Amino acid sequence: MATNRIVNRPAFRIAGLQAYISGPDTTQFGRFWQTCHGEGLFTRFEALTQMQPGVQTGGVVLGVSRVEADPARRDFYYLIGVELPDALASDAPALAGLEIATAPAGTWAIFDAQGPVPDAIVAAEMFAFGQWLPTSGYRHALAPEMEVYLPGENRCEFWLPVIAAE
Repeated sequence: MATNRIVNRPAFRIAGLQAYISGPDTTQFGRFWQTCHGEGLFTRFEALTQMQPGVQTGGVVLGVSRVEADPARRDFYYLIGVELPDALASDAPALAGLEIATAPAGTWAIFDAQGPVPDAIVAAEMFAFGQWLPTSGYRHALAPEMEVYLPGENRCEFWLPVIAAE
């Protein structure tokens, strides 16, 4: 596995629901995805975006690990959301009850994670942190990590926010 590419992106908005992930128990993510499916979140996403890929990420759904305060901590808020179209006002009625977050402008190392989820995304993250990052000349930026779910089956990417190492 290798980094697919490094990209610079302007800031963009994300809307969705979030839950607190209390530590290394990865089953919390799956339970939250199931809850969101059961509560009709993806129907709301379809109404917001018609499930069109986001302009900045190319994703139709995002899994956002809100680690921007301290990337070394593995307890954080996790948001399942969509990239919002620029034309949609932050106070639009369709956004009622959703968390609005902003992914800051920055540089992202993107890793392909093709295959069945969640195994593929976990493998991409493990590669990014264990093999790529230590020798890349970059370090983790103070920004969220993202799972970007692309159109089509079993197509996703792991987006790692990076800045040049000092």
